[in-house]
Amino acid sequence: MASLEINAKNWSWPRRSLAFLLSALAGLLAGGLLLWLARWLVPAGFAAELGAKSAWYLSRSTGTVAYLLLSASTIWGLLLSSKIVKEAIPAPVALGLHSALAWLAVALAGFHASILLFDSYYAYRILDLLVPFTGPYRPGWVGLGTVGLYLAFLTSASFSWRKWLGQQWWRRLHLLTFVAYLLVTIHGLAAGTDSGEPGMTLHYAGSGLLVLFLTNYRLLVGR
Repeated sequence: MASLEINAKNWSWPRRSLAFLLSALAGLLAGGLLLWLARWLVPAGFAAELGAKSAWYLSRSTGTVAYLLLSASTIWGLLLSSKIVKEAIPAPVALGLHSALAWLAVALAGFHASILLFDSYYAYRILDLLVPFTGPYRPGWVGLGTVGLYLAFLTSASFSWRKWLGQQWWRRLHLLTFVAYLLVTIHGLAAGTDSGEPGMTLHYAGSGLLVLFLTNYRLLVGR
């Protein structure tokens, strides 16, 4: 039986990368299947009752909460990597919270997108949600959010593959969190209908400045 065990250290980085990408692709395909099932299994009357405005409001509200969670996950990850909270919170609890925030952000962002299938003003299709830059509403800016969601999914999934990937490759992959955060922020500012509101403007500015400050602090500490 011992000969059948897989030792992650014996795997070369191409094999690790390929296996991880295949698992991520499987997750995306599963998500697409769920969207398809939701589109065809939910009663037609439900979509009619939901209405265009209700779907739009749900999308906006869940998108706002998803961005709050993504900001919290990014900021918390920087606090962990810079060891600011190392002595205050046990490592397993801190990492568990980081993972939970990341997955909650991904889940709400997925709902933020999928609820648009029931919007009667913009005729969204499943492919419009899965393929970036193809939707009917501001496809360029919305597409950035789609790419950001995919990257957030990858970095969230990497928590389960940390030991297998190895610490070095896991850290390199986790750098995509910054790209995801930047893309989603641009998406929210350019495509969000509430981005001009004082509360949202304050959140975008405050979150961005805090991430920038902690990133610079992390770089200085690393040096």
